[in-house]
Order: sequence, then C-alpha cells, then structure tokens
Amino acid sequence: MEDRCTPSVVFPLCRPGRALVLLSALVLAGTAAAGPHESHPLFDLWKDHRGFGGKMLVRGSLSGNGNPLPGYRVSLYASDAGGAKHGRVVAHTHTDDAGNFRLHYRKPFALSPRLKPVYFVIAEKGPKMLASVIGSGYRVPRHIVVNERTTVATAVSYAQFIRGREIRGNRYGMLNAVKMAANMADPRTGDASPILRRKPNGGDTDTYNTFNALSNVVAACVASAGNCDALFAVTTPAGEPEPETVLEALANLTRHPAYPNYPDNVDDPIYLLSLASPIYQPALGDRPTSWLLFLKFTGGFYSDQDSGNLMNGPGNIAIDRRGYAWVVNNYKPAAPDEYACTGQRLLKFYPWGETFPGSPYFGGGLSGAGFGVTFDPRGNLWVGNFGFEAPACADGTVPPDPARKIPATHNSVSLFHPSGIPLSPRGGFTRGNIGWPQGTVSDREGNIWVANCGNDTVTLIPGGNPLLARNIPLPGATTGDTPNLKPFAISIDPKGRAWVTGNQSAEVYIVSTDGTVEVVDSSSVDLSWLIGISGDSKGNMWVSSSDAVKLPCADPFDPQDGNQPSIVLFPADGSPPTQITNEGGLTLPWGSAVDGSDSLWVFNFGRTPIEDVTNDTEWDDTGISHFCGSGDCPQGLAMGDPISPFTGYTSNALERITGGGIDPSGNIWLMNNWKKPGPLLYDINPGENSIVIVPGAATPIQTPLIGPPRSFGRLTSTADVHDH
Repeated sequence: MEDRCTPSVVFPLCRPGRALVLLSALVLAGTAAAGPHESHPLFDLWKDHRGFGGKMLVRGSLSGNGNPLPGYRVSLYASDAGGAKHGRVVAHTHTDDAGNFRLHYRKPFALSPRLKPVYFVIAEKGPKMLASVIGSGYRVPRHIVVNERTTVATAVSYAQFIRGREIRGNRYGMLNAVKMAANMADPRTGDASPILRRKPNGGDTDTYNTFNALSNVVAACVASAGNCDALFAVTTPAGEPEPETVLEALANLTRHPAYPNYPDNVDDPIYLLSLASPIYQPALGDRPTSWLLFLKFTGGFYSDQDSGNLMNGPGNIAIDRRGYAWVVNNYKPAAPDEYACTGQRLLKFYPWGETFPGSPYFGGGLSGAGFGVTFDPRGNLWVGNFGFEAPACADGTVPPDPARKIPATHNSVSLFHPSGIPLSPRGGFTRGNIGWPQGTVSDREGNIWVANCGNDTVTLIPGGNPLLARNIPLPGATTGDTPNLKPFAISIDPKGRAWVTGNQSAEVYIVSTDGTVEVVDSSSVDLSWLIGISGDSKGNMWVSSSDAVKLPCADPFDPQDGNQPSIVLFPADGSPPTQITNEGGLTLPWGSAVDGSDSLWVFNFGRTPIEDVTNDTEWDDTGISHFCGSGDCPQGLAMGDPISPFTGYTSNALERITGGGIDPSGNIWLMNNWKKPGPLLYDINPGENSIVIVPGAATPIQTPLIGPPRSFGRLTSTADVHDH
C-alpha cells in the first residue's frame, strides 16, 4: 500500500515513503554528479523549501550625487516573470527623508530549480534611476545600498539582457551576471569591489578609473534631469528608439562603447558628462578609446610574476555549458627574468573570474599547451600539447636540479573529465602522428581535429576514440624535420568540415572526415602568416592574417617585419574572399570569436614590428577589434565594416592577446599570453600571468562552442529565459 501524506505546495510533508525516498535519491545523485565543490540546484531547492512563501524583509538606503535621495519609488523585481517590466514586482515602497527604505516580500514559489529568480532593486523619480542586482535564487542580503556604482555594475553586467524596461535572458547568462556585477560594486555597501580597487586592477590599470567615471555620469543625471536627457540622447543607437531608462542608456553604452573623433575629449559626450558631478575618484583625466571595462585576473590580488603565480602564458579558452572557463597554460609560473619551462596546468574559473576550487588540474600528459582546447559533445575537455618551453629548459640547462627536470613533449593530446580528472594516460594520447599540436577542435559529431604545426598534417580522432586516430597530410607537407606549412587554427563549418589555417604556407585548407583536402582559392587577396580562424552560424569564415608572426613549430621563433595586418572573409557561398586591412584597430590579429549576432571580435597580439619592442618601448595599449558580420549590423554598416574605431577598444589591462571566447552573459574572455616585450625575450620568460574579462560587450552564445556558434535568439517567454 502506498504511503499517504499531507499534500503541500512543493514537497510532501509526511513520514518517509516513496516520494521522499525518490527525492532523497535524486538529491544525492545530483549532488554526486555536481562534484565536491559545487552545489546542485535540486539540493539548493530542497534546503530552501521551508522558506517558500515566507515573509522576507530587505532594508536599504538610496544615495546619489553624494546625498541621500528621498521620495524615490523603490521596487523589487524578480526576473523570472517573462515580459513584465524588469520582471515581476514582488515589493515596492518609497524612500523616506533620509533615503532609507524597507521592502517586504514573500519568497516566490518555484517548483523547478530552473526558475531561480534574479532580484533587481530599481529606484526611480522622473527620468532619474538607480539600480542594483542584489542576488539570485533564495539568497538575498538583508541590508543593501543602491547608488551610482551599483547602477553601473548592474547595467554593464546585464547589458545584453536590458531592452527597454525588460531585463531578460538565458538562464546561465542571467545567473552568472549577478556575481559579475559584484566584481564591480558590493550590493550590501554600495562600495567599489576589491576586484576593482586592488591589484591586478586598482592603480595598475585604468579600469577602476573608468568605472568611477561612468558612476559620475550617473551622478550627473541624479544632479540634473537635463543631464539624464543628454545621456539618453547620446546613447541612442542610430535608427533605434531612445533609451527609456538610465539602466538601458548605460547598457547601450556597453553595447556601443565608442564615439567618433577620438582623441578629442570635447567630442566625447560621455566623458563631458563624467566631469559634471565627479564625486567618485580616482576617475579618468582623458576620454578612453571605449567605455568598456577590462577586468584583470591573476588568481589573486597581485600583479607581479613569480613561481607562486597561478598561471604563466594563458593561451586559449573553452567555456562549458554553464559559463565556467577552462584555460590552457603555456609555461610553468616563473619570475620575469627566469627561464620558462613547459606548463603542466589546466585552469578552471568561475564565470565571473574567480579561480575554481581544485584548480589548477594536472596530469593526463599536459605539456606546454598552446592554442588547442575544446569541449566535445559529451562534456569532456581535449587539450593539444604543443610543448612550449625555453631552449634552456629543452637542453637541460635548467632547472639546476636534474631530478626536477620534466622535459616537454610535443606529440600528444590530453583528455579531461568535467570534474578535472584526467582521462588520458601519463603521456597523453599520441596516435595519429601528432606533432607540435596547436588548434584542437571538436565537431558536433564528437570528432576531434588537431592541427599539427610541426609536421604539416591534421589528426582526426573519430568520435573522440583515440584508438582510431588517423593522420591526414596537407598538400605540400614536409618530409623532413622542418615544417613547410605550419597548420595552426581550426574552425568547423555547418557541413562538419574543418577549415585549417597554414601559418607558413599562407593557405587555407578544408579537410573532410573522409580525408579529402581542398585548398581554398585565395588568389584575390594577399595572405601572410595566418593564425586564427572563426566561422559564423552561416558558414562564413574569418581568418587572421598577421603579416608578422612566423610560428615556432619545431624551429626557432622568427618574427617578421610585416605592417599590413588584416582579416580575410571567406564567404559561405564560395565567392571570392574579401580583405580588411589596418581598420578597426587591427594591429596584430591572432585569435578571434564570433558572437551571437554573427559579428566578429579580433584579439590583437600587441603591435608590429615585434622585434623592436623592449621593456623601455613606449607604445599604445593593446586592443580588441570589432567588425560587422553577417547578422544585423549597426545602421550604415555592412559586412566587413569596422564597428570599433581606428584605435580599437584598447586598455592597459591588456598585453599580447592570443585566444579568447564569449560566454552566455556576453562577456569576452581574453588571454594575456605574452608580455609586450616577450618575443625579444623568448629565451627567458615571455609569458604574462593574467586573463581579462570584458563584461557585457558581446551578444551571448550558447556554450560550449562546438561547431558554428549558436545564439539564444530573442527570448519570448519565461520558459525561454531558463530552458536554453
């Protein structure tokens, strides 16, 4: 006979029976699957079920332009209510004469852990608005401060999800952005976060100053409704309606971050607004090349390099389905004046840049991984082991104790479980004549493609089975020890074919699973020292033509003198390629990424000529470049036109960037791979010890990136918000 129990809204309140046993089994299974450091959503729901419908209270204070703000209407919104303004209103009140308020509400009912709400506090008085994202799920602080800093943090982190009076987006993108906002402003105090105030940001970069300048823009709006009107006017994209709120205006500024006529301060209306009520300091003394924020992460509150660092030479990134970032690392951490031996670490980060517990991971044959890292459809991670190391490490000169020497290998790929446990043997998987592997990419069938920079071939691992690995030579492949072609990067088109760049051959190859190879006709363009390649959702391919970087694959590093950096578009319809040279801030294009709008982001490896850069060289900051793609373009632009200004979007938080990626929140992750003078110092440590995240800049994509990028599309219902 079945157990009888008193029904309740979510869980049966009864003696142990089938329902409770089933729930317990699900909770325990889910918790085990999540790993030792992660809580499972079902377990969170189970822990909090007694609080459903319970009365809750949030106390807060509202300030702006340096003063308490009385008489503002304050509303608490839960984001999971579909098309309502900002979400469902669960409480509202007004600030008193001292700017204080209380919000009484009940925890919203949710049967499914998918429906965890994100809470926003919005304070309005006429056109003036301040806001704060204060939490998600059922964890909300009891005391909050809402001010200009929390407003900027919320707008930037949710820039891709704010449209009019709606804040809506995909499940993981919305949830992860809560912590990204907290990287900038603490919702409990309204203060700037230590992430901004301390190293490696703080006084080491201009990011904190830029954040304060944006906060001063909001302060100017609080001080005068006329300044709000000016803000709305200058953040209205061409051909689009004027922003409805301050939050939308700031989101527009993140999505469209640059103004023309750089570098004149008087031609940047946002910079002028930042001077009208400069209560937050330190702030910018000159206009930036963009109003994007570049948050730098080293694994701790430090900038200096030494052997105790988390990373040295991060090369490329793969982002999993929840937005967690996995980064491959060239070198073993070392001081700047030491030799850099081969890296043996795989790094994992939370979606907001915090180092994940248990990271870094070791084993599985990791050896100086470079550009090759990918998730397969099963959620496992593959890494190409290029074997970066200084010549002194390779010949045994260092380290001084031979017993500590672990020489680099250049002939394997490694495989890791999502928990970080290596699934490959100690020497990695070596079948398929792997040689100095760089690009390592999965297609949607689970085939793994490896570009062998050292022997001019591609290795195909069918279905991810290393026992079946086979080698595919490219036309003109070397028969000796020195490569002729140097295949480097791979992108998968909608037909499942691998497009491969030849760094030294200046050719692009299409490789099919049956082993056939086609050399793409590029006679109408001038390709030179190719590096990265990215495809869009329609099959258009974008190639980085560096004109400067001759890759060291089994031969010494040999920088070139080229000064014509470009990107080349190979159209999906097979029409002749198009070359874009020295535009949009292109300086030395390396990796790239296509976002959910099919626009292109290019990551620059510093500037040319490479060989002239030393520690004493003064040069402009490194930047990223943004180009119109095959999706919707800003008014007046067509495919291939630069969106970024001729400077690019630069920051002194950036060094020499190689790889990068876009996550479900629209954040751009950038790998500071080498220091600016790195190439001259290749024999000692050239590596840089940081990554950089640019919040809210790009249209989100569904991760992991396997094959062509997939957007989330326009969300139209509550189910859409949470079920992608």
